[in-house]
Amino acid sequence: MYFGLLKCKEKMTFSHTNSDLPFPPSSESDEGYTWRWDEIFDTGVDISIELEELSYVGAVCFSLKLPSASRITVLVDGAPSGYRAASEGSLIGGSVSIPIGAYGRSVILRIFTDLEDLTVGSVEILGSCGEDEPFLWPTPRSLSVNKGEPVKIADIVSATDDPDEIFAAEFLRESLAERFDFSFDKDGETIVIKKTPYEGDRYTVKRKGGVTNISGAKRISLLYGASALISMAERDGVRPFEVDDAPSMPLRGFHFGLPHKDKINFTRRLLRYVLLPMRYNVIFLEFAGGMRFDRHPEISEGWLSAIENAKAGKQPFMPHSDKVSNRSLIEKDDVRLLVSYIKELGFALIPEVQSLAHVQYITYAHPEIAELDEKVVEVDVRRGADARPESFYAHSYCPSNEKSYEIIFDIIDEIVDLTEPDGYVHIGHDEVYQIGLCEKCRNSDPAELFEKHVVALYTYLKKKGLSTMMWSDMLHPEPITDYPTAKARKKLPRDIIMLDFIWYFHPERDIEDELLECGYRVCIGNLYSSHYRRFSSRIKKTGMIGGEVSSWLITDEDILARNGKLWDIMYLSEMLWNADGYNEKNRKSYNNIIAKYIQPKARDGVRQAFAPYGYSETELDVNAGTDTPSKELLAIFPNAKSAEGIHVDVSEKYDRLIFEHMTENRAARIVWRDNAHIGDYVIEYKDGVSVRAPVCYGDGVLSYNSSYAMPKHQQYYRHFGYVGTWFADPIYEKKDSLGADVLAFGYVFENPRPDVEIKSISYERDKNDFCRLALLGIKGLRKNKKQ
Repeated sequence: MYFGLLKCKEKMTFSHTNSDLPFPPSSESDEGYTWRWDEIFDTGVDISIELEELSYVGAVCFSLKLPSASRITVLVDGAPSGYRAASEGSLIGGSVSIPIGAYGRSVILRIFTDLEDLTVGSVEILGSCGEDEPFLWPTPRSLSVNKGEPVKIADIVSATDDPDEIFAAEFLRESLAERFDFSFDKDGETIVIKKTPYEGDRYTVKRKGGVTNISGAKRISLLYGASALISMAERDGVRPFEVDDAPSMPLRGFHFGLPHKDKINFTRRLLRYVLLPMRYNVIFLEFAGGMRFDRHPEISEGWLSAIENAKAGKQPFMPHSDKVSNRSLIEKDDVRLLVSYIKELGFALIPEVQSLAHVQYITYAHPEIAELDEKVVEVDVRRGADARPESFYAHSYCPSNEKSYEIIFDIIDEIVDLTEPDGYVHIGHDEVYQIGLCEKCRNSDPAELFEKHVVALYTYLKKKGLSTMMWSDMLHPEPITDYPTAKARKKLPRDIIMLDFIWYFHPERDIEDELLECGYRVCIGNLYSSHYRRFSSRIKKTGMIGGEVSSWLITDEDILARNGKLWDIMYLSEMLWNADGYNEKNRKSYNNIIAKYIQPKARDGVRQAFAPYGYSETELDVNAGTDTPSKELLAIFPNAKSAEGIHVDVSEKYDRLIFEHMTENRAARIVWRDNAHIGDYVIEYKDGVSVRAPVCYGDGVLSYNSSYAMPKHQQYYRHFGYVGTWFADPIYEKKDSLGADVLAFGYVFENPRPDVEIKSISYERDKNDFCRLALLGIKGLRKNKKQ
């Protein structure tokens, strides 16, 4: 598999639009090819490029000298596949990148102008090829695959009695068994798991003399090698391959809050089947007040009391109480189980202890340390002045009150003792909007108060042999922020790792420079692949050490998927592991591979929906409904039917159903609410029981004129980048007459009653639906049995 600039057969050719008549440029220069306005006039120019092999064209990139083009169309193998038109009264110019998303071997860039000279600079075609060959994700530095038959496995052993080797060997056995019902063959090759003193997270898989060695310096790198072998495995063996791989970035993290007790098993599956094979290595675990504290039971009592009062409508919910333990309290034994599993898989664990700000979990139980200006506002933190969480609860505690330190040090002790962090503790310190307000602090410099508190925690952790991480927003100077604490950045210890998350408020600035110039190492916090501009150049700066995906959500499959976090994990794995080769303009190509090959396997793992011998697939006979789709939709999908009134007689057992559909219209989407309910597929079983498969806009379906996995680019959507992914896979990605995307989804529904015969499937439209679901077909999948 290759991503990047696609190779061309020969030089570009130029012709009049939609013809073979040559149209050479009027002149050539360092700026590019120029056609004079009086020569191009009513016609346009076709710039034709032949690719060396069949490829997935992700984007066409070029430059136009202003003033320039009025309309641009890109054709792939003769079909419109991309389009750009100038807005009224303007022309297209500068650096231009047109997303494509189509397979082909020939590309035509068709450009029209408007009585203006046209100058076209170098044309680059980004995409991917080699999709039919075995590959690894994220893409490795070095991979060679023998095209011969799969190799049988005789045994999987550890080279020594090292516990990391033993664990990795057992992990590989279990993984192969659950996916392929794997059996050993005495005539096959032996897999040896071997600790080797490589640097960092490097791993190798090498074959010699009937032995395959999986090597790495530590447990997680051994598991990376095991995951690579699993990716190359088939039911009859493993593709013979060798890989030597290491990440571009040393820190590849995922942040989430303590899950509800009922979600710990899901969290374990997320770690094993998504984060580990995507080559993440650090888990940031946020605590807030979600765990029962023994040293300060009043904090836990206050946390529960606030939740109960909020549920009764007496006060607002405490901030972060939904994201941490889902408005409950998790016991230490359950936290130990989760922590143990995180470490068992080799992840480095960094607890986040919110301190100084976002400490409502503390100030609710200890209002005496709240940072409040008594002269300005009199707030009873238990009753509140109004219903807003930021004013109902005291957001910060006083950095000049010794009791504040006693409490936060006790909390740190309790969390550190339980989690035994891998080198670092994250001390929060973001959004400290209330500082220098109370009687003790109001005559002090906020920057000095901030510095004092950070240094106190830094020193306390240092004595425990631990280092410090923190959010960096309060340290950025004007014009990035106007926080009164900004100048503290010049006084804090330089070995603190800064997590910058306010980059998305300043998309045109490289705001990390202010921190790098002071000598700090910087991790991109709250990294969303959809919004971080100039990633390729910024991530390579000295001092940039990686990034972390943040989930400020309930740790739950549906919620993480709906808000794009599962897609972000899969996409960002390539950005962080292979930062040297990643190109943000080639997004369509990455999306294509993730949707077709990466997401289905990850989803099967999270859902434990393995089919070791594959599926038998049946196309169900779908009768016509009571309505017909629009002419516009039928012109693209002539076999589409309106889902309303559909009734399908089944009389079979299936493990999985795939509903192939799209909507005619778009639904309103309010990102902090549940997605619009369109209707339900009703599955009726032979025994009279029925189950509903809900259809919600933005979960398993979008309108037919949508683009798969292409996010909303507005800053507002940074937390809600993707819709329609995870629950459904793109089954038809086509283009309309202008080259705009059209799309149909395969909504994957795991049958909760696979051993009971399905009598029928019907569709019931929601009374408030206006999207109008259009159905292409329904497939029933049955797991093949062992022969």
